[in-house]
Parts: sequence; C-alpha cells; structure tokens
Amino acid sequence: MQRSEPETRCKPSDQLADLARRIRRLCPDHRDPHRFHEEKSEIAYELSQLANRVV
Repeated sequence: MQRSEPETRCKPSDQLADLARRIRRLCPDHRDPHRFHEEKSEIAYELSQLANRVV
C-alpha cells in the first residue's frame, strides 16, 4: 500500500494514531502472504521518519 502523498503536514500525534490503527489491523493474509511483510516494513519506515522529525 503506497501512500499517495506524504503525511508530513499532519501533526505527529495524528500520524502516530494512524500508525497505531494500521498496526492493530495488521495480520497475515493467506491470499497474499507478502502483503503482511510489506505493510510491516512501510509502518516501520514511517515510524523512523516520524522519529527523525520529532527529535
């Protein structure tokens, strides 16, 4: 799931809430087993980008 536009305009708290929602919904899918790992990697990347912004 590629984001169409960066969420750099959002407040960090809004971004964290969105990431938490995505993590809660994250689960393996037997129809697309790679999707779980792709989404997990995207979330990890977005968390690291957010961490760099708030430091």
